[in-house]
Amino acid sequence: MGDKNYNKRKRTDSSSTENSGSKKNKRETGEKKIEKKKIENEKKNGERKNSLPRRPNADQENQNGCRSHSSLTRPGVFLNSYDLVLELNTFAKQSSSKQKNKKNTYCYTKLSTDFQDDDDDYAVIDIIYPSGQKEKFALASSSKFEYDPVDELFRFVETFIFYFINNGVKADDEVDEHSDPKPHTDIQKRFTYSKEGRIRNQNSIYRDLRSSLRTKRKDKFIEAINSFNSQMDDLVQNNDLKSFLNARKPESCFLEFILEQIYARCCSETDLPNITKAKSFSDATYGELQFALVEEMIQKAGINDNSTFIDLGCGIGNIVIHVNSRIGCDSYGVEFNEARFDIADRQVNEYKGRMALWGLDQTGTVEVMKADFLNSDYVVRLLRKADIVLTNNYAFTSSTNEALTRLFLDMKEGAKIISLKDFRTGANRNGPESILKVAKYSYPPDRNYVSWTNADGCYFVSTVKHN
Repeated sequence: MGDKNYNKRKRTDSSSTENSGSKKNKRETGEKKIEKKKIENEKKNGERKNSLPRRPNADQENQNGCRSHSSLTRPGVFLNSYDLVLELNTFAKQSSSKQKNKKNTYCYTKLSTDFQDDDDDYAVIDIIYPSGQKEKFALASSSKFEYDPVDELFRFVETFIFYFINNGVKADDEVDEHSDPKPHTDIQKRFTYSKEGRIRNQNSIYRDLRSSLRTKRKDKFIEAINSFNSQMDDLVQNNDLKSFLNARKPESCFLEFILEQIYARCCSETDLPNITKAKSFSDATYGELQFALVEEMIQKAGINDNSTFIDLGCGIGNIVIHVNSRIGCDSYGVEFNEARFDIADRQVNEYKGRMALWGLDQTGTVEVMKADFLNSDYVVRLLRKADIVLTNNYAFTSSTNEALTRLFLDMKEGAKIISLKDFRTGANRNGPESILKVAKYSYPPDRNYVSWTNADGCYFVSTVKHN
């Protein structure tokens, strides 16, 4: 009986061993297939990534394991408006194909609903920039996507006239006896409208363009853009804009328009779910400081072209490129979230390409890195040389704010920290926050200052005082 049981047990053990062996082999085979598929997907994604100008494959590893993307290590590439429309169309088609029995109404279409005399596919038109380079635009519209190529073309012409013609060329009453008045007055009459919005010349390009939109005439709109291109080409060939481009950094409506162009090409509605996904009022909560508030912060903190600026938790990099383009100083951003960092990288690359497109010199370092700013030796070294540090700590936990104040101990005398919350808790007068001399500034309601509310608020500029 015992022998039978032993033999039975032996047969069972051997069969279970064989079964476990076969299961192991199957598992290993399955794992190999998964690994092979993963490699193929990564390769496919890499090829797709390389094929899109807005997603450059330029990863670098520094000594601290931080992925660092710098505008100084690669040439900038700008994304044509036309290519952006194609990308968004592809996304819309893929999304609609996943939803059965649902008609896709999200793709960009020809402007049959917006323009008269439109019986063909949407037209494609070039616009000439002050550098002489061209960008391709599709005259198309979409019921879903916010990006509007026609509106951007109109604002392009409007911004150029306001910023370059009215500011860069002397008005009639500013021409002195030593100037040749003919080129100045001719240039203004060709384009032109005044700073107050009054049209100086009833036959101007601006008037024709505005009229074509009002009457919904695509042929007249294209005609006005072609007239603009002809005049722009003359300005470029005669170097009429060169001295103006070299004289200053972009500012006011011109800078805001460039930043909006960059944002539209690098962060569309297709990206928003990934970058905003986070637990409310946590260290990962996402919020943007808008153009007007950043401009005010630059002034209050006294940022100049010799400053070193760092944005801790830079998100998608808006402020990093804003400060560099506005001032020309070295500008760094640190972001831990992968999705936000990827868009920040796109924006840095697009920014450099678009500055060249406008004929503007991009000076200073622009760099974004993926790192945890509380646990990075590289960030500590950056903070030691920083003149201005910005951190949107509005939703940071108290422990994160306390850890940040300990980092500030290594900063140099007189360095400034801009924050949305005061780092001084009042509980410990001898704590790390005791080195900060804080100034509080308020911003009013009903203005576009922050992305998360229309209410009024405040921010703080803290100066490091070790003594």
